[in-house]
Amino acid sequence: MYLLVRALFAVSSLFSLNALRRAGMALGTFYYHLSPSRRRVAEKNAEIIGVKDPKAVAKSSFRHSFATFAESMYSHRITAEQAKDIEVEYISGASINTSKGYFLITAHMGCWELAAIYFTILFNTKCGVIGRKMKNSRINDFLVRQRENENLIHIGHRQVAEMVPELLENGINVGSLLDHSAVQKDSIFVPFFGQKTTFIKGIPMLAVRRNVDIQPVFLIRTEKSYKMIIYPRISPDMSLKPKERIYDTARRVNEVYEDIIRKYPDQWYLLHKRFKKIMNDEGKVTDTFYR
Repeated sequence: MYLLVRALFAVSSLFSLNALRRAGMALGTFYYHLSPSRRRVAEKNAEIIGVKDPKAVAKSSFRHSFATFAESMYSHRITAEQAKDIEVEYISGASINTSKGYFLITAHMGCWELAAIYFTILFNTKCGVIGRKMKNSRINDFLVRQRENENLIHIGHRQVAEMVPELLENGINVGSLLDHSAVQKDSIFVPFFGQKTTFIKGIPMLAVRRNVDIQPVFLIRTEKSYKMIIYPRISPDMSLKPKERIYDTARRVNEVYEDIIRKYPDQWYLLHKRFKKIMNDEGKVTDTFYR
């Protein structure tokens, strides 16, 4: 498997970023027809987020998701010159503060694999990115080398407690994706598109304990390039009790996610079983959503 990954990156080096995007889109269309079970998951998710044509949006999500995987193989070749083509949109008077460290969150949305890289270039700043370590250490180390650079620091999920406080104290942002499902023991249940479902609590807890802002940022795919969308920072509400503060912070993150997903539904990773566990009004948790 390691040699296959190396070979894929070697072949990808022959192609431009746009060529990789087109190849990923084609593979996404192929996989949409190849995997009826994953297709049903995507269509179910599309229904939950309220789109008019779940099948069409699901198919487009396959295309965008595979484009992201293909584009990720270009990460080590991105230049400041390429970043000049990226439009930056600020929502509701949002701004970027590079004088202190904060949590930089995005979602499995648009081209999430390149979001942190472009952010460091556009705003001339450093960023740590939390990622789960792969079981195959050779593949993991190889992929980390492809993604890291002088301004981008990889943080293994088991290194969070050690590295995150130090990075924040040194004014370095810490990036994470919080829109995926999580095991119940690591989660709190928070409303998301009308369903009370799991929200991994680590980042909201750290934000509350250290009184650190959360900065939502998304890299959306346009016809020929990308658009970076910046939402207003989310500050923990210090008037609430600690547990209420954690829940409130997670709730406001989900509200941002709902807004960006409604605007670009097909660029969200609909293939993922986001609503694996649902809590009803009586507090009972079920896992039958996708059955």
